[in-house]
Amino acid sequence: MKFGVMVSNSAAFLDFRGAIEVACKAEELGYDSFFISDHYMTPYSPDWYETYDALVFLSYLAAETKKIRLGTCVTPIPFRPPGILAKIVSTMDLLSDGRIILGVGAGWVKGEFEAYSRWDEGKVRVKKTEEGLRLMMRLWSGEEVNFEGKYYRAKGAVLKPKPVQKPHPPLWFGAYREQMLRLTAKYGDGWIPWVRTTPEEYEEKAGKIREYAKRLNREGKITYACVIGQITEKSLKPILDDVPAITNWAETVEKYLAARCQYVVLWFHPKVYVRLMEKFSREVMPSFT
Repeated sequence: MKFGVMVSNSAAFLDFRGAIEVACKAEELGYDSFFISDHYMTPYSPDWYETYDALVFLSYLAAETKKIRLGTCVTPIPFRPPGILAKIVSTMDLLSDGRIILGVGAGWVKGEFEAYSRWDEGKVRVKKTEEGLRLMMRLWSGEEVNFEGKYYRAKGAVLKPKPVQKPHPPLWFGAYREQMLRLTAKYGDGWIPWVRTTPEEYEEKAGKIREYAKRLNREGKITYACVIGQITEKSLKPILDDVPAITNWAETVEKYLAARCQYVVLWFHPKVYVRLMEKFSREVMPSFT
């Protein structure tokens, strides 16, 4: 089993200096990846609207780190023009020497879409996600792309340089609903649901993805990950009341392992993030790696 870490891109959890420290320390401790959420307006409270652009942030970390993988958890594909997003991700992959993971979602925060992009009903956002991915994959692999979709178009588009990773950086879906699970099976290189997913729910949803992937002859092509958190101690007050506080660390990892999770991404309590990350690496990771 591999372990990664995840932070919010809101300064309400960690300011940018703290997030940089976490990423660099995670690499030193042997974690496989560092993920950051991708919101412009974190939905929980207006007090948490101070956010950092996740793609710019990871590009900076590409120069501050050497081997840890860097990913978004997750990027709402309909939020940005997909052609521009493809160009940004390709550059990020080049700067990091092939360490980028693009988290994929359809988006769910209406307020930030209305503020910075365009909000559509759920079915349309899912369709935009698939069409946007099709255009992005064409740009990452093709020489000159002409694309005519319902929502997106490209005429004579040339994207160079191409990503380091071939055919493109891994696409890890933060999917939960049925249609997005199907897209995960069809296009995904990984599945990375959020912290509220219980081991029982995880096993059920992962089983559906495996079933769909089998029909598409994509068995064995998907990494089954999960974000687990808040990883904390009993003496600490939870940051979010609706996110489970995980104090029995090894036992919880065992439960997700039994649910056929292959890759655990940890969301530690932000007030003592580095200390808990160090403790986890000493006391838990050696038993699973």
